[in-house]
Amino acid sequence: MKQKGCPLCGEENDCGVTKGEQQCWCMAVEFPQHLLATVAQEPKSCICQGCLNTYKKD
Repeated sequence: MKQKGCPLCGEENDCGVTKGEQQCWCMAVEFPQHLLATVAQEPKSCICQGCLNTYKKD
């Protein structure tokens, strides 16, 4: 991953890979395709759990 900030809100995305771990929390959840499309210009950037949860509430 390139950055530690969420490409949607800029907050810490808690990326395990940038912390040197083998996997990240985001590898175990499913992201809606149109949410991923909003960050398509920023490859290898993790959306944070907060943004994912907010999206799921809507």
